[in-house]
Amino acid sequence: MATRTPDSVIHLTAGNGTRRLRASFADIDDGDTWATGMSGIVNIIALGTDDPTTQASNGIDTALSSGTITFYPGEDNRVVNVIIECRS
Repeated sequence: MATRTPDSVIHLTAGNGTRRLRASFADIDDGDTWATGMSGIVNIIALGTDDPTTQASNGIDTALSSGTITFYPGEDNRVVNVIIECRS
């Protein structure tokens, strides 16, 4: 378990007070966390972008607590894109 920082972040504006961002991580392990610094998070989508034929676990579960996301990919060394939607 480690605190992670995204390798890249792209901010998008969806209008109507909604913000979206996409954060990319090259290596996420089970229990890793990311302190997003964002409030008003209403949706998180975590997508594994590595080769699915080499992975033992499907999907990536997440938990949110006070703007910090904890990742549960079921195995280590996953390449992950995270899409977050916030409302202000």
